[in-house]
Amino acid sequence: MNNGKSILSDSEARQFLQEIIGEEGLEVVRFLSDDEATDEEIAEQTGIKLNVVRKILYRLYDYRLASYTRTKDREIGWYIYTWRLDLERIYDILTERKRRILEELTKKLEFETSNIFFFCKNDNSKIPFDIASEYEFKCPQCQGLMEYFDNQSTVMSLEEEISRLKKEIGNG
Repeated sequence: MNNGKSILSDSEARQFLQEIIGEEGLEVVRFLSDDEATDEEIAEQTGIKLNVVRKILYRLYDYRLASYTRTKDREIGWYIYTWRLDLERIYDILTERKRRILEELTKKLEFETSNIFFFCKNDNSKIPFDIASEYEFKCPQCQGLMEYFDNQSTVMSLEEEISRLKKEIGNG
């Protein structure tokens, strides 16, 4: 099982965790990486407010990167939640995210390669030939004259990004 410290040494995984739980969340992951603990113990040991710790834990739980065991305190009758990390799924989440991005980029590449574009210098708008011709090659926004736009650099950068993602996912 990947523990929190090894996951945090992976820059991509660390960046993803930072996006979803922030810097304080990384402290919670560090703390929980060695053992399980209650939300109160985490707050006490890290100095992070209890409500913030709970938000972080529930956010991790939403992604199925943390789980808890619920036990009842016999003295006070309240439930105690003991949390543990399960960061194995993080790589599946990252791969799925890359697949979605790859799908979007592939659609964008298809659009870029199947259209001719015109550009307005005044408002930096780029529109396909069919729309430009409807407006008689005048910008729909400012009525300025639209000029042919060579999108080859856009196509090349999309192809490079698609190729990189395919290699990372293992599809290329």
